[in-house]
Amino acid sequence: MIHEIQAIWAIVRKDVGVWARQPTAVAATVLPALVLIGVLYIGAAAVGRNPVALVVEDNGPAAQQLQAILEDSDAFVVTLASRDQAARMLQDLQVAAVITIPANFDTAFDAHQTDPVDIQINNLNLDFTNDLRRSLPAAITDFYAQQPDNPIDVQVRESDIREQDVGLVQFDLVPDLVLLLTIAGVVNAGLATAREWEDLTIKELLLAPIGRGSLIVGKLLAGWLTTLLIAALVLAIGALTGYLRPVGASWVPTLLTVLLLALASAGLGVAIGATTRRFQRVAGLSIPLAFYLFFLSGGISVIAFLPDWVQAIAQFVPTYYGMHALQMAVFYNSTDDLARDLGVLAVTAAVTLALGVASLRRGFSS
Repeated sequence: MIHEIQAIWAIVRKDVGVWARQPTAVAATVLPALVLIGVLYIGAAAVGRNPVALVVEDNGPAAQQLQAILEDSDAFVVTLASRDQAARMLQDLQVAAVITIPANFDTAFDAHQTDPVDIQINNLNLDFTNDLRRSLPAAITDFYAQQPDNPIDVQVRESDIREQDVGLVQFDLVPDLVLLLTIAGVVNAGLATAREWEDLTIKELLLAPIGRGSLIVGKLLAGWLTTLLIAALVLAIGALTGYLRPVGASWVPTLLTVLLLALASAGLGVAIGATTRRFQRVAGLSIPLAFYLFFLSGGISVIAFLPDWVQAIAQFVPTYYGMHALQMAVFYNSTDDLARDLGVLAVTAAVTLALGVASLRRGFSS
């Protein structure tokens, strides 16, 4: 028994050590997730606060108050400019719109007369255009809500379902973590397994005085531990920076979800590696597969806001349940549908492990 445990540990150390010493394997594991983070960051910056030029032609208190509201708004990135400067900025696509508070703003406001605030929008994109069309009236409503004789007797009362607001980039880090776990498990376990056939070291393993069951356990355990090492590093960085920091008991479902995701992806990687037996085939299959699972499980947005056909497919994609479990635990300290999510992941891990074991046994026999 001790001899078998030593043999398993030797296989684990060899596979993890080889992975750590291979820049290609490390890059294949980490780079896709890093590139996706960059894309998400750029996309979030593009769809967040819209850049606008603000022309203020009145120095009165009401005009200054509206200016302050616009500058503090979460909808705008405001640049103060003259009328001519603003026109050039709009022409050169430096801003998406020009908002003008006219020279007679305070006079008309005090006289209770029509007091238009002008907005000139470059409607090159419907998403930007609609955001601007909604945001300026909302800012003006805030302006009137602060007046002592508010003529608009309508107020918005907001009731949040969640205790905290989560930024778009932060929200997208969880799907990216799931993608990283999927790639890490499938690629590393797959490459470590395929390497035995490509380098012909499989013969040495089969001739070693250990059972084939120990070889199988060693391969699966090596892929799982390699994936968990990457996950531990990501979670540590996330906790230190505050972007991915579960609170209190929420660490338990977070870690359980990560353990099951890593185990499922490692089992799938071993199955692919034992079946293809080639480095290039493993990489060619694993990385696209991980991205397909990422997109089909709603990784780019809230699944409920995506088309119905994507929502229907996501119900059959295991990574969807991993994303949901992590989002509930990390961001909201919630256990909503946790039993369902962990159950699906546990069944998935069992199925992929069975595939990995079957593929290895078939490979050993051929």
